[in-house]
Amino acid sequence: MRTAKFFTTIIIAIMIVTGCDWVRSQLGMATSEDIEALKNEQLRMEEQMRIADSLEQATADSARVAADSAIVAEQQVRKLVTDKRFHVIMGSFKDYSNSARMVKKLEQKGYSPVVFSFRNGFEAVSVCSFDKLSVAFNQMYKLLDDGFAPEDVWVYDVHQNLHN
Repeated sequence: MRTAKFFTTIIIAIMIVTGCDWVRSQLGMATSEDIEALKNEQLRMEEQMRIADSLEQATADSARVAADSAIVAEQQVRKLVTDKRFHVIMGSFKDYSNSARMVKKLEQKGYSPVVFSFRNGFEAVSVCSFDKLSVAFNQMYKLLDDGFAPEDVWVYDVHQNLHN
């Protein structure tokens, strides 16, 4: 009987040391396979979180770069409004890129354009400015006669305060 108890104790000890999964499954505990699956799931979740964080950071970085680029582009296009009262407006645009193209075109022709942002959301591109209304109209007609100005060129008085 003693020998049977001894062998039973040895077998139980061996089972506990070498057969943990069987004992754990009998006790309702997680087996090594369950633990490995949980570790893999945790690693997968951590990787997904890193990817999501990377995407979020990349989106934030892209938005910041785009905003910085827009500010730089706006600073390049916008010039300080001169102290002259009357401006010959070559175009008024809702889309910023169109006003930027007009500014570039005018600069290539040797002008120093000024961009006004109006309260209605439009941007007007001024080709030149003058202190006297008659001189502004003369320049506008000269530009029309030369074929350089579009048909809808107009003179803007800054005292109207339509701009920001």
